[in-house]
Amino acid sequence: MTTTPIPQPSASADTDQVLADRCQSSGDYLAGLIAHGMLEAVSRPGKLPELLFPDGDPVLVRAVWEAALAVGYQAGKLSARPTWTPDALHRLRAALDTAGYKAMGRMAARSASIHPPRHPADTPAAEGLVRAGGHQ
Repeated sequence: MTTTPIPQPSASADTDQVLADRCQSSGDYLAGLIAHGMLEAVSRPGKLPELLFPDGDPVLVRAVWEAALAVGYQAGKLSARPTWTPDALHRLRAALDTAGYKAMGRMAARSASIHPPRHPADTPAAEGLVRAGGHQ
């Protein structure tokens, strides 16, 4: 009986994932800089909805903006001082999945897998795969 060997990930696949993770982190960093630039352009946060959605129904744009602002504020508080645990995030994922929000459930599961927040390339397994430097 001949057995088929199980393919093992190559070093280039490991490097690929590390670099892809670094790209995602860099994208998140750049998004913050863009947000800062938008705020500078309009001079105050209250004017941002009109900048982003000038052709939208102003009443609807304002309602969505106010809801999103509250969500963003809560997310910011959690990121500064996480009070959740991976178990809590797994419960959230299950609740979202049950409610039919599969994509949001995957996000909660991903957050649980990297709790506490850290960059995937900064793990011992990734040492030596990416040159030092860059933002954290």
